[in-house]
Amino acid sequence: MSGGARYEACVETGQDGRTVVLMDRETDSMAAFAPDIGFNLIRCRLAGTETIVGPPTLATLAARSSEYGVPLLWPPGRIGGGTFAFGGHDYAYPLNEGANHLHGEIRRMPWQIAALEADEERGAAAVAELRLSGEAGRSGYYPHEVVLRLTWRLSGGRIEGALEAINEGKDIAPYGFGLHPYFAMPAGEGSAELVAPVALQYSADADGVFRRLPIRTPLCEALGDGLTPDRLPADVDHFVFHLEERARSCRIALPEAGVQFRFDFDEAFGYLIVFKPPWADAVSLEPWTCVSDAFNSPLPAEWTGAAGLRPGERRTAAWSWRVEPMTAAGAAGMAGMAGMAGMAGMAEPAPTKG
Repeated sequence: MSGGARYEACVETGQDGRTVVLMDRETDSMAAFAPDIGFNLIRCRLAGTETIVGPPTLATLAARSSEYGVPLLWPPGRIGGGTFAFGGHDYAYPLNEGANHLHGEIRRMPWQIAALEADEERGAAAVAELRLSGEAGRSGYYPHEVVLRLTWRLSGGRIEGALEAINEGKDIAPYGFGLHPYFAMPAGEGSAELVAPVALQYSADADGVFRRLPIRTPLCEALGDGLTPDRLPADVDHFVFHLEERARSCRIALPEAGVQFRFDFDEAFGYLIVFKPPWADAVSLEPWTCVSDAFNSPLPAEWTGAAGLRPGERRTAAWSWRVEPMTAAGAAGMAGMAGMAGMAGMAEPAPTKG
């Protein structure tokens, strides 16, 4: 354990496993992670407000690792049949959702804790590593010497994450990363509002592959202006968007609680998925570096994010969120918007089933 008067970073062991805990006592903030189950952020309280819906137990997380907390996705989305070709190699990922591969396997794997830090200058931090040449390499579906190094930092009532992906091997490796945060939306928050800088919306074919360029839709307009979650089209379980140029900041406003979550991420992420899970009082705003099944799409890579990690290459991605107080005027305006009627035509383009 390392820590000071304000910040602390430690490992706690309970009946169902280990958790890494970061504390900021001055701002009533804490974060807890499950290093043995994907280094998932399973709890995050900022400025006294719970921001993430975590699992009831670690056993639940182990069984349903993509449904709670902040799962790390490598690659994000579904791969039909689990197969694709890239860099002159054929890949066959394990089928973990019927006939599909869903959201990668790093969300299930144990990460090695590399460092715990706590000081008054930089806050509390936890660093963990995963070598994909281990479990994924032994199973044969990802035979690459790729190292993932993730740092979570709690400082000043703000949580920050930064991923490094380094290819230490001799071959180019498929690259695709995404976050799946389950932001808490307390039951009864009917006036909650989502704001996201989305430019264009994608529509997949029945097999889940994107073959058409994204277009501007009424839903894009609504999310840019502010949208209550109950106005999301009910016949679609998630929505895929191309983000605006250089705009990487989302907002979830909870006027009844008088706070809003400010979610920022860098330009490593070009895509945003919006998902309302039926099993939790939550909403997922998911930044991804590529779309689902990107390597099977015939669209140019500039529209899918399909990319490789060259030998010796290092890629990074960073994100953060914090809780901010809402002004009285802002809360009143959003409460008024919640009473507006549903938008006609927001389901365009054709639904993308999750």
